[in-house]
Amino acid sequence: MRTLLIVDDELLIAEGLRSMLAEAFDGRLEVACRYSASEALQEAEKHPIDILLTDINMPGMSGLDLHRSLLEVCPGCLVIYLTGYSDFEYARTALDQRAFAYILKGEGDDIVISTVERALERIEIIPVSEKREEKPIHDDGPVPEENPERIGFLQEYITSHLNEDLSLKRLSEVCHLHPVYLSRVFKENAGITVGDFINRARTERAKELLRNSHMTVLEVSMEMGFATDNYFCRWFKKRTGMSPQHFRGQKSS
Repeated sequence: MRTLLIVDDELLIAEGLRSMLAEAFDGRLEVACRYSASEALQEAEKHPIDILLTDINMPGMSGLDLHRSLLEVCPGCLVIYLTGYSDFEYARTALDQRAFAYILKGEGDDIVISTVERALERIEIIPVSEKREEKPIHDDGPVPEENPERIGFLQEYITSHLNEDLSLKRLSEVCHLHPVYLSRVFKENAGITVGDFINRARTERAKELLRNSHMTVLEVSMEMGFATDNYFCRWFKKRTGMSPQHFRGQKSS
């Protein structure tokens, strides 16, 4: 399981993020938090860190300094800054250090969750691509004529397994394609990314269940593979512009 380390000197913020992300990524991420950069470095020396979610302005060592030091211990770690500072110099330094993302506190839980999701997906792709042989990646895939058939099969698999693990790694195992190659040929054949197809399929299925079943919102969220109904509600509203309850209420109005 991948690891996410949250670093913030404000205990309530750190613990709140830990609780939220542990719930949202249950079974996919091991989430821990520390309250200073020095504690974070000590943790990284004991256990490899895949994703760092850190504040910038902290007593002693700043999040920017932590980033530089952490990369010596965990060079593959993706760093996400979550800060109350919108100062351009902070942002520029973060970008110069190749931070994965820069989020302002107050942008909302859904932004934090979606950013961590993107980082996790990136991690699932990068290690495989870095370890591939020198030959072109398509040499490990099927002949081009087989791609539409495999992608069609994969689309059917996704729509019938919406409550299961649909990570790129898992899907590559299902259709026996290299994850990086799968990502490319899926978009070439379907016209959208794997992630977009999954979101569309989940949205349509959620709408169907809310319209035509007596399932509770919690039951619908579990059917869609979400860790919590709160996250599902935020996700559904972002996709449709309304809450699940509001959408269901339209049926009888």
